[in-house]
Amino acid sequence: MSKVKNDNDENREEMRNDHEDAKQHMNSKYQELGEEGGSVSGEDTELQSDDEGDDIEEQLFLTKDEVDVLRKKAADHDSVLDQLLRTRAEFANYQKRMRKELESARNFSIQELVLDLFPEIDNFERALKHAEDSDDLEKFIDGVRLIENQLLKVLGKYGVTPIEPVGKPFDPNLHEAVVEEENNDLPHHTVTEEFQQGFLLKERVIRPSKVKVSKRTVDEDETEGEADEVSYD
Repeated sequence: MSKVKNDNDENREEMRNDHEDAKQHMNSKYQELGEEGGSVSGEDTELQSDDEGDDIEEQLFLTKDEVDVLRKKAADHDSVLDQLLRTRAEFANYQKRMRKELESARNFSIQELVLDLFPEIDNFERALKHAEDSDDLEKFIDGVRLIENQLLKVLGKYGVTPIEPVGKPFDPNLHEAVVEEENNDLPHHTVTEEFQQGFLLKERVIRPSKVKVSKRTVDEDETEGEADEVSYD
């Protein structure tokens, strides 16, 4: 506060000196004019200059309350700027942390699935070892089927379910037809056999079923008519 006061005092003194110099100069000019025309007095000019100088001083110099208000505004500005910089730094750290977490999730997202598959791999190893020491093929096949069911249960735990196409109408969204077989006993394009099992992940097809579909060469109405004739005889 003392520094601001000293600066104000120095500024005030400089302005007063400038004002005095300007006033003396103007007085001398007006005196010259007065001597020539007699229309302007030195006293009136001096009073007018004093009033103008007082107005200038009032506009240029701040009161203590005004200085306090400006200081408060400056402090508030610094506080807001500091908070903004802190928030920006925190957000940058958050972005870095999220990138690391996403990368880690991508790298280890299948860890639980792999851990659940390990016991089934162990079962396959035991079944193969048992098959080498035994001639009971039927028992080995039963063991393999049991492992298959266990694998499907593990996949089902993660939302993977098999598509069951046999006996259902062909659906290009679920099935891939690899063979078409003539069959007038079934509706046209009925799935009759599955060559490769398909799977859904939740509601999304991740692998369609490869299937055989029926192909009618006779209209259903004709087939029904022939059946009526046979039954009539």
